[in-house]
Amino acid sequence: MPEKEKFTEINPQDIPLDMDEIMKMMFGLSDRLTIRMINSLFGKDIALDAKVTAESAEKHRFSLSEPAIDEIRTDMILNISGERYHIEFQTVNDKAMPVRMFEYGFVIAIQEVKSYISHFKDGIKLDYPKQYVIFVEQDDDIPERELSMAVTLWDGDEKEYKVPLMKYWTETTDSLEAKHLEPLLPLQVFKIRKSLAAIAKSKKPEKEKLIEEKLREIITIYTEVTEKIRDLTENKEQLTSYHAEQMLMALQHLSEYLYSNYKNYRKIESEAIHVTESKWMISKVLRQGEQIGELRGELKGELRGELKSRKETAYEMFLDGKNIIEIRKYSKLQDEDLADVLANMPEDIQSKYSLLNN
Repeated sequence: MPEKEKFTEINPQDIPLDMDEIMKMMFGLSDRLTIRMINSLFGKDIALDAKVTAESAEKHRFSLSEPAIDEIRTDMILNISGERYHIEFQTVNDKAMPVRMFEYGFVIAIQEVKSYISHFKDGIKLDYPKQYVIFVEQDDDIPERELSMAVTLWDGDEKEYKVPLMKYWTETTDSLEAKHLEPLLPLQVFKIRKSLAAIAKSKKPEKEKLIEEKLREIITIYTEVTEKIRDLTENKEQLTSYHAEQMLMALQHLSEYLYSNYKNYRKIESEAIHVTESKWMISKVLRQGEQIGELRGELKGELRGELKSRKETAYEMFLDGKNIIEIRKYSKLQDEDLADVLANMPEDIQSKYSLLNN
């Protein structure tokens, strides 16, 4: 039986994108920017000076008598003036997403009951958080405005459970500004990932040329996002230099983790940065030598450890014979990473999960 230590050292360029860290940045730039986004997404009118508290994303299933051993990990839970807002980012469509959101909402709501159950005099009431899903990449199967499913109660009463959603790929730098969603600007680099991956998997003889042409769209994306951030910082004064720095670092980080394995990416990235620097003197933000290098190194180190931990979780779940839906959910790994884990396991276990080998 292979041991956990046999997982090889991971090349930073092979590490999958960790949206958790990017989300923390986007929703942690300032309370004011976060509230502007929440007001836009949920149609609220919360005062911009309200206090924002990010709650733990790790929630345990309900148990009064025993320590909880089953854990659910959400993306982002914010508490603003006593109201909870739960946001999930999806890079791929998950047809079970309505069920997952329902379960997430229940686990978040049940924490209040667990904490204050002895104080309820008029019966228990579950207050679901306000929920929202942001789908980053294009998928025509995603509903237009909301996720929904029917929930039938024991007495036959049927309720419709709904969660609003955003199709991020339809957004532009201008629309994000108009909707007060400025911290989401760095996600614009996702716009070429899916089509680039399709080209890379094709057998076209001119594939290398097509890949480079597609990668060159990064220059356009860098330019548009950088110009928008510059305008919001210098002219409209909606962002501080700190906000600009964090967003530009996120832009470069996202680009690196999405595309750095492609040939000629580094050359094109340098061109993109050169173009944006010529339009706005951002070299202090993007290129601060050792300081930026150290920050990147720390982040990549954290991501290496996170990936190793997730692979170990998947490894144990494969050994326990858990179904693939559970393994995907709790390891938060893509199928290609799960396939890598499975490749290190005995053949009898691999045969049980042949779907990953197709």
